[in-house]
Amino acid sequence: MSPNTASDAGAGAPASHKSHALAYLIASTFFHFASLYYLLSTLPLYVRGLGGSTSEIGLIIGILALTSLAARPVVGPWIDRAGRRRFLLAGAAIYAVASLGYGVIPSVRGLLWWRVFHGIGLATFSTAAASLAADLAPAGQRGRTMGVFGLAQAAALAIGPGAGQIILGIFGYRGVFVASAGTAVLALFCATALPRERPTAARRPGQTGAGNPTVWRLIALPAVVQFVASVAYGIIISFIAVTARDRGLDVVGPFFALLALSSLGVRLVAGRAYDQWGAGAAVIPMFLALTIGMALLAVARTPVLFLSAAILTGLGIGGTHTTLISSVVDRAPSDRRASSVAAFAACWELGVGGGTVLIGHLADMRGFLTMFLVVAALPILGLAAMPWLDQGAPGKPGKKRSAQLSK
Repeated sequence: MSPNTASDAGAGAPASHKSHALAYLIASTFFHFASLYYLLSTLPLYVRGLGGSTSEIGLIIGILALTSLAARPVVGPWIDRAGRRRFLLAGAAIYAVASLGYGVIPSVRGLLWWRVFHGIGLATFSTAAASLAADLAPAGQRGRTMGVFGLAQAAALAIGPGAGQIILGIFGYRGVFVASAGTAVLALFCATALPRERPTAARRPGQTGAGNPTVWRLIALPAVVQFVASVAYGIIISFIAVTARDRGLDVVGPFFALLALSSLGVRLVAGRAYDQWGAGAAVIPMFLALTIGMALLAVARTPVLFLSAAILTGLGIGGTHTTLISSVVDRAPSDRRASSVAAFAACWELGVGGGTVLIGHLADMRGFLTMFLVVAALPILGLAAMPWLDQGAPGKPGKKRSAQLSK
């Protein structure tokens, strides 16, 4: 048996134990992201109520991802050495504390700094969770397993923003923050049910890590392609509530529900398509859906068009993420899996955080129509990378793929 923790937690465990562990992991991940998604439809309005501008809303939403981006190069190799479970617990605990803190911070500047703390929780939990899901996946079925794991986050997105709006209407902002903290505690409770991992063997400095050149060679192209979808996602979570209100559309809750449901529905399909044909073929229709959806958001002035855009962007974002993270964990050896997931997620967060901040300034200068059209053009540019996306992957698309994938 391999000395590293990833193998101990995954390939070496009986199938029944792995299925139970995956169930607890999915439940914990659902509650973790539900805690975050209560704030999607409410925090931008809270910041606006404190006098924040559009660009400040983008900065406060985006700083969560930027902090996570900065933390992942440290967190990834640390998880490879120390194991996944303790970082799941730490991330859930940070979310609980961070959620309560929003209710006692009365300024935009204070919220900005508090989001940095919240972002550390995102980096620790999500990197550990995705790495553990990959550990538990059978070789040749990582697309399907990562698709199932992705259902947890998509289901949280389907429920969280609408629930946040309902809680806000009944209990106000403080009620939203308390509910967010309580849901994070549920994530913590589910994570405690995961089996403890054996200590991993010591490694030489530089042997693992998101900054390791070998890691970047493995994941560079999937990460760059994912950047395109992450910008679109960042724009949506930052500005949809404000855009809908400015256009007189009371559809924020239904928008996020449809976005999440379409993302939820496409993940298993995308995972199977990846296992069968490879990443390049699976991503093309997802990018086309994303382009059309963002273009619709630029011009939508009716509920029908606005909600149609939610479905298309959900298909594009959910399908792309499932396909590309499956490609990353297939490429990565088990002792560098968390480091590879961290590096991949860092590119995602660079798009969510950095893209949101930059394009938020564009929205201030040129308006939401121009902002959405610029983001709609990005997936078209990303299609240029499709012929090379499967190069370097362990196996070939098609029937021989499953037998050739590394464990």
